Amino acid sequence: MMYRYLLALSWLVGSGAASHAADPIKPTVVAPIVDAKSGQLYGAASGAGWLPARDAEAFMKKGLVFRAYANDGSFLKKATLSKVRTSEVCANPTYRPDNKASLPPRSATLVSAPWDAAPRRPSALDRNSRVYREAVSGWLRDQGINDPKPALSQLWRIDLEGDGRDEVLVAASRHRGSATSTVAGDYSVLLMRKLAGDKVATIPIESNIYPEACIAECALAVHKVFGALDLNGDGRLEIITKSSAYESTTQAVHAVDGTHVAKRLEWVCGS
Repeated sequence: MMYRYLLALSWLVGSGAASHAADPIKPTVVAPIVDAKSGQLYGAASGAGWLPARDAEAFMKKGLVFRAYANDGSFLKKATLSKVRTSEVCANPTYRPDNKASLPPRSATLVSAPWDAAPRRPSALDRNSRVYREAVSGWLRDQGINDPKPALSQLWRIDLEGDGRDEVLVAASRHRGSATSTVAGDYSVLLMRKLAGDKVATIPIESNIYPEACIAECALAVHKVFGALDLNGDGRLEIITKSSAYESTTQAVHAVDGTHVAKRLEWVCGS
C-alpha cells in the first residue's frame, strides 16, 4: 500500500514538473517609436533593451498600430504608418500616417506599445521659483559658470519611476553670442532634481557649457523636455528631449535608473 502511495506521489510531482516546464514563454514585445512631426524613427524598445532605428525597421510591419501622445502625455488617437522618402538632412528612416491621414496638431510621439505609455503625467511649476533657480545657479557654479539668476525655460514635476516620489525636470539657458558663436559663460542645460537617500541630487540630462568664448563653430543647442513616456512597459517613464541648434534638431530617449541617466535612442535632422 505504501509503495502505491509513493508511486502515485512520484507521478504527481513529475506531472507537475512537466506541466511547469511546458508553460509558454511570453515573447518580448518590440515597440517602435516615431516622432510625430518629423516622422523620424527613433528606434524601438525591446523588453529591457533598445534597438537603433536600422534594426527597428524590421518590426515596422504593415498595419502596426501606433498611439499618438501629446507632449504632456495625453493620448490623442491611433494610427498606422508607412515608410516615405527621408530628407537628405535626416539620419533615420521616416514614416507617415497611412492614406494621407492627419494626426492631431498636438501629436508629439507615436508609440506602438499595447500598454498605456502615459500612466503618469507631468505638472508645470512656476518658472520663477526661487528654489529651482538657486538649484540651477549652484549647479552651474560647480561647472565654473556664474549666473546668480538663471532664466528657467521649463519646469516639470513628474514621478518618473512610479515610486511615489516626484522628480523635477528643469531647463535653462543663456546665449549672448551669434547663431554659431558663444560668449564666455553661455550655457544650455536640462537637469533633473531627484531625491537620493536623504539628499536631493542634481543630475544633468543634456548640457552645453562654455566657460570660454567660442567663435564660428559653436552653435548652442537649446535643450528642453519633449515628453515623458513608458516606452518599454516596465512602469518607469523615459525622458524624451529636444535639442535645437543652428540648422539642426536632435531628439533623444533617456532611461532613468536611480541617479543614472543614459541615452538610449535618438534621431538627428540638419547639419
